[in-house]
Amino acid sequence: MAQAMASMTGASQQVGLGSLSSRRVSAGRAGFIVRAQQSPVESETVAQTGRRAALGLIAAGVTGGAFAQVALAAARSIKIGPPPPPSGGLPGTENSDQARDFDLPLKNRFYLQPLGPSEAAARVKESAQDIINLKSQIDKKAWPYVQNDLRLKASYLRYDLNTIISAKPKEEKKPLKEIYGKLFATIDELDHAAKIKSSPEAEKYYDETTSILNYVIAKLG
Repeated sequence: MAQAMASMTGASQQVGLGSLSSRRVSAGRAGFIVRAQQSPVESETVAQTGRRAALGLIAAGVTGGAFAQVALAAARSIKIGPPPPPSGGLPGTENSDQARDFDLPLKNRFYLQPLGPSEAAARVKESAQDIINLKSQIDKKAWPYVQNDLRLKASYLRYDLNTIISAKPKEEKKPLKEIYGKLFATIDELDHAAKIKSSPEAEKYYDETTSILNYVIAKLG
């Protein structure tokens, strides 16, 4: 009897062990299958991500298309006119078609808009007044500003005074040319004084320059 009970116990243990081993194998296989395939939750997450990416691409395409349509509409609304006529087209383009004589010295280059004698006389007065106004810069010893402004306005003066003198009768040209020579001699000395940063010389030649400029302005009326 005891032997029979022991046999039954051993059999049940074997069955239990066999069942446990089977469960382990099944679990192992099931685990392998789970690892090889996605779970329903993961599949749903991937699907949602894909849908979001697709919706994002569609939205970007719609937005880009809208911007493109706006840009095309703006481009269609731009009206392009004909080119300006030579020598005196749109404001700021008066000198665009004029030759630059780069082979000549700077003071002799043709780069200013030609004016008639009366308009040139008006510009001479403006340039002369700008040179007279350099006194404050000389007092401050702002030499680079003195040189730059002086050279710019002197180029206008030189060009416009040549225009005025050329339009005068022959008998009036000689005294005007003498004044012209004295004026630019003193302007050159003033420029040199600013170059060497000499206040006494700058004041001296400034006074001489302004004296001649006042005389020129009075002659022009």
